[in-house]
Amino acid sequence: APVAAQTGAPGAPGPGAIAAPEPARLAAARRVLDRLMPPTTRAATVSAMVAPMMANMREGMARSPQLGAMLRENAKMKAVFERFMDAQEQRSLTLIRDSMPGMVEAMARAYARRFDVTPLGEIERFFATPTGAAYAQASMSVMNDPDVAAFQRQMMADAMRQAQASTGDLAKEIAAVQAEARQ
Repeated sequence: APVAAQTGAPGAPGPGAIAAPEPARLAAARRVLDRLMPPTTRAATVSAMVAPMMANMREGMARSPQLGAMLRENAKMKAVFERFMDAQEQRSLTLIRDSMPGMVEAMARAYARRFDVTPLGEIERFFATPTGAAYAQASMSVMNDPDVAAFQRQMMADAMRQAQASTGDLAKEIAAVQAEARQ
């Protein structure tokens, strides 16, 4: 049943509230997620996804003209940047690992709202096949693909250029307002 049908039922939560999925659908969705991201490998999966994303972010940021120049010209600046990025990676890994049970439950609820028990069973059976298991494993490591990595690095470099330009513009505007206030 579509989400609208669930939320329009008598006794359903009020406007803006999220309708609870039916228990049978939720149980089926949890089984799908256990196939898609087996509980025993979730931590390793998270690491395998986060590490390449952070490496791409690090490289993309280092490619930005201003930051890149500072890092090339000053070894101490590079060490500071590397420590910062290492700490960010560790924080991200910890946050995602600690949040994983809640995220998996939220995903199970989302699947349960979108699919009935029968399609969820079909999805679970697909992930139990060799092809489905291979897909599930490969889909979690797609961030390691060279094309995805190159795209992420370029996107981060572009974002850094834009952020630096915007920050410079903001600094000029703030200085102008401060100068005006002094007059």
